[in-house]
Amino acid sequence: MRYRQNLVSFALFLCVFLAVFNEVLLSPFYPQFFRKVFGVEDLAYTGYYIFICRLTVVLCAPIWGILSRNIEVKYLLYIGQAGTAIMTALMGTSNSASQFLVYTIILLLFKSSYLLVYPLIIQLAGKQKRATVAGIYQAVFHGAIVAATIAGAGMVNFATPLRLFYLIAIADVVQLIICIYILQGVSARKEDKQNSENAPVVSNQLGFIVAIGMVILSFQLANNLVRPYFTEYVTTNFININLLSSSLLFLIPSIMAIAALPYIRKACKPKALPSIYLVGICLLATSLFFQGWTQNIVVLILARVVYGFCLAVTQAALELQLFNSSASNRLHFNYSLTTSFANVGHLAAPLMASWLVNTYSLAVPFLAAGVIGSVNLIFARFAVFKKSSLPLSKISHHP
Repeated sequence: MRYRQNLVSFALFLCVFLAVFNEVLLSPFYPQFFRKVFGVEDLAYTGYYIFICRLTVVLCAPIWGILSRNIEVKYLLYIGQAGTAIMTALMGTSNSASQFLVYTIILLLFKSSYLLVYPLIIQLAGKQKRATVAGIYQAVFHGAIVAATIAGAGMVNFATPLRLFYLIAIADVVQLIICIYILQGVSARKEDKQNSENAPVVSNQLGFIVAIGMVILSFQLANNLVRPYFTEYVTTNFININLLSSSLLFLIPSIMAIAALPYIRKACKPKALPSIYLVGICLLATSLFFQGWTQNIVVLILARVVYGFCLAVTQAALELQLFNSSASNRLHFNYSLTTSFANVGHLAAPLMASWLVNTYSLAVPFLAAGVIGSVNLIFARFAVFKKSSLPLSKISHHP
């Protein structure tokens, strides 16, 4: 039985890894990629491209969450995986930046279904293993970022970078075959039906979702604000930093996020989540200020180390707060709702980053992100992690 559960977890975490890998593959190198492959010199095009991608996810993600209430999640995942494989292969045939963008939009329509995977893992694991699953998720998530960044750096240097998309499409097909085989007999809807008998009727659920959604929005805005132009920033402002060195600096937070796995598994218990998040977001905001302020490479590296560790811990704490406050039969729906808030943050980040870079300098997005992180701290303290707040499973009334 345990062996079977491990296989299911492996298949689902593989979905997470490949989804993040594909998304992040070129994200640190979009300016260089568009310049080399399609001849796009304008740095603002990077912000425009990311904006369109995020808008697509904002519109599509809630649809998959709604569908999951009536259709078995694994079938939705199969559809998304098949569509993702097809569109990824077509991206490799792009002849222009506009065609590449169109293929990307259709790709993200299907790939938005992958947002159902994380709550499915949480649901199948059970409440006792949520901290462990959250820690593993962060490790897999950031491990994919490390692998994708390394591959992306090499990809930019390829004579024909688009060919790598064919390999990614093949990996998507293999992933689909593995999931169809391993997820036989797995049904989240059966568990929903069993748990719904004792599910609480929550009177203030919408208020909580909006509150935690706003915290997630500002959290994602701050952390995605510094991503699009990071490699440009360090190669421009620090001596002897080339594209490879900037890639290594970009990877430091993800490496630290993987290193945070043991801490997340041990420390992220329900009662400890408020203090873990509030202290973590404070350190995260401070590290962002230092990254934009310093001209010393050692200080930058140390700030990236602190930033990466706190990024993984705070994100895990925030997600666990959401899962612990949701009935089992509403995990997918609640997660899709809060994901919409996250995607608004993703949507606004490249636009704000482009404006800040074009108006001021490459360092200003870090300073702005630090300010947003400070606002997030205040809002989280008084709206989500206030002493009077209880998990939604305990704030209930019965007719």
